[in-house]
Amino acid sequence: MQCMSESSGKPATSQRLAEAQELFILEWGRMSSSWGINRTMAQIHALLYITGEQMTMDEIIERLRISRGNASMNLRELMAWGMVHRYKRPGDRKDVYFSESDVWHMFSRVVRERKRREVDPTVSALRDCLALVRDEPKSTASQTYETRVRNLLDVFALLDTLFRTVITDDDALRVAVEQGAALHGVTTPRSSD
Repeated sequence: MQCMSESSGKPATSQRLAEAQELFILEWGRMSSSWGINRTMAQIHALLYITGEQMTMDEIIERLRISRGNASMNLRELMAWGMVHRYKRPGDRKDVYFSESDVWHMFSRVVRERKRREVDPTVSALRDCLALVRDEPKSTASQTYETRVRNLLDVFALLDTLFRTVITDDDALRVAVEQGAALHGVTTPRSSD
């Protein structure tokens, strides 16, 4: 029989499981910040993902010991990314948040967002770099410059094609990774729980 927490009515978490969850949350925040994702945003996502619980903002604030403003701002961002969802329980005024549980969906959302924020502006900047020398008299230096910038743009175009083919479709990403993993005898995660 499972014990219930008196304050929330949710199943009580053992001390060992709580420690493991805390370690996961801290590591997810550390790792995600190296990907350019806000640490608190990653920790909120990690909390909701690893516990599998639906939580109010107050519960998130209490568990992570963060400010209401920080929680609110990062929950909005997580919802914009499609990583966290919000709803209201019937008869309750408080919003409840829960994490996307499909790892393929989560991974493809992160990649799409990173592409939009980082790769797309770089491609735009490279095009601007080419435009600056469009009317430049042809010389060895200008041809070297144009060739190298165009080569970079070609690589980004190839990556964009790969991205549109595989990453924009969660199932296509899963199938591609599973096929690649099978070639190397690697087990892949289930698509959802």
